[in-house]
Amino acid sequence: MSRRPPRKFSLLCLPRLALIEVVKCWNPIEIYLFSRVSRKTKKISKLVKIPYLKLWLNVSNCYYVNVGDPYCGLRSHWFFQLYPGLRNYERYRTERYLDIYSKNAGKSIGKLIDHCQEIFDCEFGGMSIIIDPVMKSSNLNVFMNWINKHEKLTKIPYLIAYSEKESDEFYLNWFMNNFKKDIGVLYLGRSHYVCKVNGKVDELSLYSREKLDLDHLIRMDCIYMRGGETSLTNRDLNVFMKNWKEMKANERIGFYLIRVKENLDWSIILDGLDGEIRDVRTVRREYTSPWDEEQVYKVNGGVDITRTDGKVATIGMTFHMIFQDEPLSREMIRDYQRLIQNMDEQEMDMNFVHDPEYKLTAELRKSFFVMVK
Repeated sequence: MSRRPPRKFSLLCLPRLALIEVVKCWNPIEIYLFSRVSRKTKKISKLVKIPYLKLWLNVSNCYYVNVGDPYCGLRSHWFFQLYPGLRNYERYRTERYLDIYSKNAGKSIGKLIDHCQEIFDCEFGGMSIIIDPVMKSSNLNVFMNWINKHEKLTKIPYLIAYSEKESDEFYLNWFMNNFKKDIGVLYLGRSHYVCKVNGKVDELSLYSREKLDLDHLIRMDCIYMRGGETSLTNRDLNVFMKNWKEMKANERIGFYLIRVKENLDWSIILDGLDGEIRDVRTVRREYTSPWDEEQVYKVNGGVDITRTDGKVATIGMTFHMIFQDEPLSREMIRDYQRLIQNMDEQEMDMNFVHDPEYKLTAELRKSFFVMVK
């Protein structure tokens, strides 16, 4: 006697409130798949609120979407991997991964992100760009059009862009040249040049051998900037500070720590700026780091530049910035007076602590800061 096959239970037959309680027990991937079934399931999915979710996008050998709580470990993150090309559908490896294949991946990734943001009501936290040559240009073009025209993504909060191999830099350069959004925090690392950025950047972190020029610096209009080697000259710094002083550019400056192309020559940098050279022996001001609220820079001396609206910027050499309360050594005072104040040996005040370990290296001679309170 044959057994009757078990009857399948239809979730959609449940009362609305009961169905919502069932969906609450699922993870974001399961909710996403359920929301794609019909308009009804999409409405039900949107009623299930998961707190603290943010969405991140990685563009590498595929489009990699991460949905999760940024303040918790991987146990609270789920991953959608959208591959360019058609293959047989494969079930995700674990409950935290979903593999998706699409012939038009550039279009599909936009739909995936929009759908996730709609049903989970989550913010777009940021994206990273490490483009692998496997990504087809046609897919990237469609994706670029989508993100540039996206009305809700007026600014990308966080963007990491770098190349793992020199041969990949062509794709990275293409991406950044065509990217039209403003950026909150831009991290350019492990690359051999600076990618051109079209929009404004609130905070820029440079690493490796990137070369930032004057035109690029003015165009990004950064508030904060640190690290990295630039192609800026003394004349560039002079032009840059004159533009700021006359309120022609970069009015948003807050705190810059950068390394320029050549040794700092203050006779060129300060030409026509009417800067007030502060006494390194008696003037010390404190600035809270924008990158770490517990870190306070003790700025000794410096040159004050007053803008036409009365705002003051302090510029100087970073080796006169310390974190302790101890006085500067005699050697640091001597170099400040010689390089910035243009004092000769007879005028120099040597009544400070001798520091046998202090050495003004070639790199320190190129390190420049500008701060505006």
